[in-house]
Amino acid sequence: MELLVPTVSDIVFKYSWPIKSYKKTVSKKTFIDSPSFDLNVNGIRSTWSLSIRFWKGPEGKRITNPVVLCLNMLSCSVEEVEQAKIRFQFAVFNANINHWEFCQVSRTVLELKTTKDIISLGYRDLSIVDRHYKKNGEVSVMVKIQIIQCEVEKNSLAQDMARLLKHPKSVDTKLTCGGSSAHTEIPVHASVIAARSDVLADMIVPVIEIDPPNSDQGDSEKSVMNMPYRFTLDLTDLSPELTEELLRYIYTDHVDNLDFLASQLLAIAERFRLKGLKELCERNLIETLTPENVASLLLMADEFNSDCLKRAGLAYCEENAMNINKSFAWKIMEQVNPELFHEACEAGIGGSQSSNMDDSELSN
Repeated sequence: MELLVPTVSDIVFKYSWPIKSYKKTVSKKTFIDSPSFDLNVNGIRSTWSLSIRFWKGPEGKRITNPVVLCLNMLSCSVEEVEQAKIRFQFAVFNANINHWEFCQVSRTVLELKTTKDIISLGYRDLSIVDRHYKKNGEVSVMVKIQIIQCEVEKNSLAQDMARLLKHPKSVDTKLTCGGSSAHTEIPVHASVIAARSDVLADMIVPVIEIDPPNSDQGDSEKSVMNMPYRFTLDLTDLSPELTEELLRYIYTDHVDNLDFLASQLLAIAERFRLKGLKELCERNLIETLTPENVASLLLMADEFNSDCLKRAGLAYCEENAMNINKSFAWKIMEQVNPELFHEACEAGIGGSQSSNMDDSELSN
């Protein structure tokens, strides 16, 4: 199986769609489509659109709020078929404070090929309320799109190292993970591990074989070189899933399941002083900031010394102050980290310097 390595592009395309006389438009039309727009990145030419569709209620009656905002690829032109990751993020304009309210980042993996077939990449339920209407009745929505190509690397160091991890040769270390009840043993290379993390290097322990008493040393002595493993590495507090991603990063600089494991891998990156892994996790978590999780991510940033995630979280509080409710996570922050809580309050989460929650909720 060939390793697919994303070629990350920093180019993010933004398209805003002003919908005039929104209430009247929604009430009269059975669907709404935006004008098409074109993207051209690294030889991939594609045409896109946004569309609004409607749910139907139990009796078949059309529901006009919330609506379904969709992202569609209308056509694509590439020289050769290739795989790509598409990241996109919807937003609706808050006319009261003149700021965009962003939804959570969505991702999909797509095989790009020359086609004129319409492909719907994703959708989001979107509630349009009073703050979204401009004085002239217009509502504006937006999408940010990033195309990340996956190039097949046939002769790369990353691919060779991935093969070495999957089909190990010259292994000298037994890594144990998976907790005390069900150990999983993984053969690894001490030199690779030690080169990537000084913390893990210090955790690699030589295997020592003790001769049985009253035995002939010449018959019983076994050289370390003839033993199955020369070293051991105890990571029994990590699950096999997390250990697999940790090793993937150590050997190849890549992580496959970052969308699901970023918060846990951030803790591991800080623990083992893996700066590159930490940066990957930080970028991923920043993209997932929402009014519901910003407090939890701020606490995480403070716990694991992530300055950039903290700055992004505080900036998010400032830009989305009207949408953030002081939830249970804010109460936790107020009690365990009052300094961080006051920073967030100053950034704009609300005028009251209190989470307005009862202490009894902490025990629930």
